[in-house]
Amino acid sequence: MKLRRPRSRRQWAAAAAGGLLLLGAAFWFVAPYNIAASLPHLPGVSALLHGYLVNAVRTWSLGEAPPRDIDLDDPALVALGAGHFESGCAPCHGAPGRARNPLVGGMRPEPPSLDGIGGKFADRELYWIARHGFKYTGMPAWPTQERPDEPWALAAFLRRYGSLDAEAYRRLAYGPAEPRRALDEGASISFGGLTGRLEEPLDNCARCHGADGLGRDGVAPKLAGQSEAYLAASLEGYAGGARPSGFMEPLAAELTAGERRRLAAHFAALPRFAATGSEADAELLATGARLAGEGDPRRDIPSCLACHGPEAEPPRRALYPHIAGQDARWLERWLRLWRDKPLGATRFANVMHEAARFLTDAEIEALAAFFAAGAPEDAARR
Repeated sequence: MKLRRPRSRRQWAAAAAGGLLLLGAAFWFVAPYNIAASLPHLPGVSALLHGYLVNAVRTWSLGEAPPRDIDLDDPALVALGAGHFESGCAPCHGAPGRARNPLVGGMRPEPPSLDGIGGKFADRELYWIARHGFKYTGMPAWPTQERPDEPWALAAFLRRYGSLDAEAYRRLAYGPAEPRRALDEGASISFGGLTGRLEEPLDNCARCHGADGLGRDGVAPKLAGQSEAYLAASLEGYAGGARPSGFMEPLAAELTAGERRRLAAHFAALPRFAATGSEADAELLATGARLAGEGDPRRDIPSCLACHGPEAEPPRRALYPHIAGQDARWLERWLRLWRDKPLGATRFANVMHEAARFLTDAEIEALAAFFAAGAPEDAARR
């Protein structure tokens, strides 16, 4: 068969397109570019891919900004991000004063050192990376996309990463206490009556919630003295994905059902948390007290104290958490989440959504301030 020479521009264009298609098909099926991780990329390929990554992060993060109740300079938020970094990021990226696991040196692309990352990416870009991760790398997305508020904690930590030495990082990630398993490797250490395999889970809990269950100055919610039923149901919800949280789901899912029950019993047995004071103004507290005690029947907003107060009628169910004295930031965050949709692990998830769905931002702030202040839970009912 004799091939005819193209005579027009249209024919030349069609021939060129056909040639490119054939070359592309040959490249696809023959696969001449070796994808083995044991070999480095050819010169220029890594720079090309990294440049595209940086451009994509800049483009796709446009419009991202922290919600009004999230302050990236909040020390508690930074410490929360450090706690998650220790569990989910340090094994691949290393940490201040600690090298990466040698295994990651064979990854293509190799997880980079994060020194100076706060100067390379804007806050919104750090958030986008933490929330979405990257395709074709070992960098995962945030464990749940249902909690877009959570990755801001990691962004708050990463913007400070380059200024941390090993000791400053340890204080952020662990607080004042060393992890117990590091004190005497191989020893059987009793902690709150728990031994053996629960040592590491308790360390993971204490990193954010504190060994005393009091939340390390607002780093995480207070657990001490909550009912065992509520804590167990929450852990089961996190483990099964019914209660979304990128912080909690990976940790809870690794535990057996028995370990989750024993952890719930441990924190339930600790002395219940109390308020540490409040700087909220009197008008805000008064608004919160009125809403907590009376609700707003005209707008279908019930009394909070009907379920969360000590004199609740019917008596407080074990699956209703104690909230007086909880940190205002967490109360405000939860109320915003509950307002948007049912969010929880117990059969009362819809109840809380119905109670919160008509609250304004200002009312949420007032309720959070009232309960955080630790005013007598039944004060608004008098």
